[in-house]
Amino acid sequence: MNKYFSTPILVAAIISANPVLAADKVPVSKETQAFQRIAIQGTDREMGLGISEFPPNAEKPRHMATGPEVCYVLEGDIILNVDGKPTQHIHAGETFQIAANAVHVTKAGPAGAKVIATWVYVPGKKFNIPVPNPG
Repeated sequence: MNKYFSTPILVAAIISANPVLAADKVPVSKETQAFQRIAIQGTDREMGLGISEFPPNAEKPRHMATGPEVCYVLEGDIILNVDGKPTQHIHAGETFQIAANAVHVTKAGPAGAKVIATWVYVPGKKFNIPVPNPG
């Protein structure tokens, strides 16, 4: 086959396959928007308050947070997978907690979700630490 003829065919095949590859990709949630932070007296920690918005079926990839989190689902549904625990389905109007250093994935349902979150952290240190998928 002529190399000048086959190159455009190869490029066209790659371009046309790209939407298929993108369709398999799980959408990622937006970064949590912090509304307020306050020092916890007598410690080196602060408490934060913010909102997390998840597009439909979006997730926060597998990670652990260095401090505890307490959350309230304003809209939609959240699916919470914490390593070693049963999957939780949390609906609008319900709350959930995540212990410090618990490896987890937080995913929205098909309608997306909005979550008010509070967390405790050490200022200047990374709060969310990515954790690779097992295997």
